[in-house]
Amino acid sequence: MRTAFLVEELEHRYDGRTVLRVERLEVREGEVLAVVGPNGAGKSTLLRLMALLEEPTRGEVVFWDGSRLSAMTRRDKRRLSREMAMVFQEPFLLNRDVWQNLEYGLKLRGVPRPERARKVEAMLRTLGLEPLARRHVSSLSGGEARKVSLGRAMVLEPRVLFLDEPLTNLDLPSRRELLGLISDMVRERGITAVYVSHDHHEVLEIADRLAVMLGGELVQEGKPDEVFRRPASEEVAAFLGAENLLEGRVVRRTEEGAAILVGEAVIHAVTDIPEGEMVKVMIHPEEVVLLPPESSSGSARNRLPARVLEVRETGPVARVRLDCGFPLAALVTSTSRKDMGLEPGVSLRVAFKATSVHVMPYSSRSRGE
Repeated sequence: MRTAFLVEELEHRYDGRTVLRVERLEVREGEVLAVVGPNGAGKSTLLRLMALLEEPTRGEVVFWDGSRLSAMTRRDKRRLSREMAMVFQEPFLLNRDVWQNLEYGLKLRGVPRPERARKVEAMLRTLGLEPLARRHVSSLSGGEARKVSLGRAMVLEPRVLFLDEPLTNLDLPSRRELLGLISDMVRERGITAVYVSHDHHEVLEIADRLAVMLGGELVQEGKPDEVFRRPASEEVAAFLGAENLLEGRVVRRTEEGAAILVGEAVIHAVTDIPEGEMVKVMIHPEEVVLLPPESSSGSARNRLPARVLEVRETGPVARVRLDCGFPLAALVTSTSRKDMGLEPGVSLRVAFKATSVHVMPYSSRSRGE
């Protein structure tokens, strides 16, 4: 897969303060890269620099045609900008009707009127906005206005689409509809997209790769499932809302990895962290198997007695909070919950594989430094 953007040693400063420092980031042609992180992490700054809306303090961006930001003339930037489009957090629309908003960018680019009409009509159909073509934008709902904003970008048939928190402040049905439209349109047209969001759940169904930013730095990137299952640090795990994030200490090395004291229990994990080191361990709730107290079947290395503290049902899934020498959450189907008679006070066994335990170095934040 060819490279659409390559960011190298990119840094940006505001008022003498460094707000962005990215050593390297590659965006591949035809992929959707989701950049996630809390507010103030530098996500939108990175997006604006890649979109040629701001100049970095230092560093390089190499574009799909080999152009280098450091050597670009204004003419080069105008040429590349014509192949990009951006959807902003707020739908900045012209004080006109829907048709005129969709047509405006094509007009600026000198597209002949018959072709403009064809492109606008096609976009109205795609977005389901045909009945609103002559409606003034001031009368649109929030979801309708976001559709028009998306349409203004997509009608230009960009090579690259930048999306800066495009679903902010929308209700759930509108969010789902707009995200589905973005996903379908980007995939069908083979567009490279960079999608910024502070909500990592929002991007899971659309992202090919995930880049996590914290404190202005890129701290991890990879396929979404890899990042969620194997966060690079406690900070990344905390941002992604990891459950069963526990403190421990490596008490001995084993053939498979290490034995780790967590609370009052010892668990086995695959890690090369040395004996004596403090660590953070993460066990995904869906990896925890609940068994009858006398059960001895199965191959999971970790098998611990446990007591149910709380059970909460959310539709077809029940979340079970346990005490097994340390606090642990598990997920089971509501049917399994009933079959096993899971209620507070019930004793059972929990089992999980050593490979299901993700071990991370103990951070300075954990130490309170």
